[in-house]
Amino acid sequence: MNYKLLFVLILPVLFLALTSCSTPIVLNDKSAVQGVWWWDDSLDYSFLEFAHENGIDEIYYCDSSFDADTESFIQKSNALGINVYFLCGEYQWIENRDSFDSLISCYIEFQKNHTYIFEGVHLDVEPHQHPQFEQRRTELIIEYINFILQTTSNYPNIKFDADIPFWLDDIITVDGQTKEAYKFLIDYCNRTFIMSYRDTAQGIYDVAKDELEYAKTVNKMLFLGVETGDEEDVVTFAQENKKYMYDELKKLYNLVDYNYGLSIHHIKSWYELKSD
Repeated sequence: MNYKLLFVLILPVLFLALTSCSTPIVLNDKSAVQGVWWWDDSLDYSFLEFAHENGIDEIYYCDSSFDADTESFIQKSNALGINVYFLCGEYQWIENRDSFDSLISCYIEFQKNHTYIFEGVHLDVEPHQHPQFEQRRTELIIEYINFILQTTSNYPNIKFDADIPFWLDDIITVDGQTKEAYKFLIDYCNRTFIMSYRDTAQGIYDVAKDELEYAKTVNKMLFLGVETGDEEDVVTFAQENKKYMYDELKKLYNLVDYNYGLSIHHIKSWYELKSD
């Protein structure tokens, strides 16, 4: 028997089998981009390897030091084919944007003075975190939309993404237009990320279908977000496991008829999620 020839023939099959076991396939052709929130800048390189092995295309990275370590993280990510966005957000910016503008000034300086830089800014400004949100809901949502409008107008050369809750369908008037609040955000931002945190494919689709439909009509990129952190069971995959989550995400693309992105919240809890 020609063992050398046999080895050559079975090697590709063996490689594919091993790859399929070690690298879960989360997305398909409808899911253009896969991203992950990265809140802890002290995580070691194994988390970046995990992101790469699981098909991550971009990271939303929370680090405002803007130093050599920041550039090093971006360089390592880029070497793996992963883009990095600057993740930031404080609900206080809705009413007072001074500290936000100072932060963006530092961001701009970093972008000017380094070789490896961010792709854009990922805003996680959540008006419902305001302690008076229940009493001032409409007012704060309008102020939030105006904050986004002013931000995208003041910094036209920066790509701004925004995280938004799936329930932001209040009818409001901003800039002479009256419509659901989420439509303004999809209009103004480069890309919009729906916090569609549910632990089934049907649940994710049900809470985000209105945003998906509107994004399709205005030809804007929309991401569906899933949760792996310690939250209520219906909200997160934490009580399940990686295999269950991947299976549900595969079901999701059969429900969505639009080219969407997918983002996982967040790298540490996803990494620590039990396999099966």
